[in-house]
Amino acid sequence: MQDNQVECRRCGFVWTVNAEKRGRKDLLCASCRVKPAVMIQYGKLRCIPFQGALDLELNPVDDEGVLVHPGERICGHTDCVNPAHIASDIL
Repeated sequence: MQDNQVECRRCGFVWTVNAEKRGRKDLLCASCRVKPAVMIQYGKLRCIPFQGALDLELNPVDDEGVLVHPGERICGHTDCVNPAHIASDIL
């Protein structure tokens, strides 16, 4: 490993850092620092992304593979579980 490279303490990814961080063993790479989004805002729309499993078409499913909040998403995001964005066929 070169002088200005450090290794992520969680996954082992190696990347180049500036001189003042050289030699530190407590750094995390960008992928290990990321946190799941709780809410994503697109203009006035506030989508809530599903935090669980997704099927092949990116629809939210539970552990048995059953769709969570079935219906068409008016926001256009298939993983959104905001009840205001789901147009249900069941009336």
